[in-house]
Amino acid sequence: MVTKIKQKISFCTVCMNRLSFLKETLPKNIEDNLEYGNLEFIVLNYNSADELDEWINTEMLQYIEKGILKYIKTTEPKYFLRSHSKNVVSKEASGDIICNVDADNFIGKGFAEFINESFYNDKNIYLFVDENTERDCCGRICLTKDDFTTLRGYDEDLKGYGFEDFDLRNRLKLLGRTFVRIPKENFLNAITHSDVERLENEYNNIGIKHIYIKHKTASMSELVYCFKNNEVYTGCIVRNSTLNSESIQNLFITKESYVYNITLLEDSWKFGQFISYDKIVFKDEDLSIVNKSEYFEVLDDKFCSLLIMLFSQISNRVKMNKNLAENRITVNDESYGDTRLE
Repeated sequence: MVTKIKQKISFCTVCMNRLSFLKETLPKNIEDNLEYGNLEFIVLNYNSADELDEWINTEMLQYIEKGILKYIKTTEPKYFLRSHSKNVVSKEASGDIICNVDADNFIGKGFAEFINESFYNDKNIYLFVDENTERDCCGRICLTKDDFTTLRGYDEDLKGYGFEDFDLRNRLKLLGRTFVRIPKENFLNAITHSDVERLENEYNNIGIKHIYIKHKTASMSELVYCFKNNEVYTGCIVRNSTLNSESIQNLFITKESYVYNITLLEDSWKFGQFISYDKIVFKDEDLSIVNKSEYFEVLDDKFCSLLIMLFSQISNRVKMNKNLAENRITVNDESYGDTRLE
């Protein structure tokens, strides 16, 4: 279908120490969609410690001079915050439609045309991925700038890894917008990378000093996360597929289906302060992790990485589900996405 009006589209990308990805994706994304015409690419340097400035201002200068690429920078953040960084870059968008594009994503040839055609046919929509999409592309979402402003963007209370995009989707649905799937085969490709790379700039990864685990049953374990600033979070993790396996007869995974196989008991972490290994102070009790027969420190790097991801993801997931249960459409206050730009 040939459309008469080309709405302006803003492709928004955040980069914090991801220059190696951006070198591959950004030039190709621009060239693959340059023919559309009425678009802009916005790159936010979120206090990146690599040579992003130099590369943008030399290799990408031609696009800046033509008004195709807008480059902005902040040196304020100490850690990578997905929701906040996406709000910063999206608020700088001048397009009718904004689209988040992670630094490791290839958007594909003709994606701008697909976006325009989709919104030309129905403005009360949003574009998102389906449930079977690879996680590297789950951040891809397109919505009108007006809807972004109404929602006040991504929820900045979600400070861990993931679910900020699904939360935005949930609130778009509550706003009455209809889901349109982004075709995987044409527009959803990304540079694959490890969970270690996903988390390396996050506070949860940098700030956690020790992790202890206490196995309670075959399906329940208590986790204790000790941070370098002496903050402590503890909670009980439940593997739902083996929840009833208290006996050998019930040991095997059940055939029941769950939205999530692993959940946090009572959907909350207990917060405390680390005084010593014999005394972690919580509001209603003290905890000792001196007894090695009960609590074991996790020393394996891969297992530590997995548990940090678990902590980061579940915290965000709980907050997302709370927003949904409360039918929250608008989040944040008026200062969302605030930072000093250079």
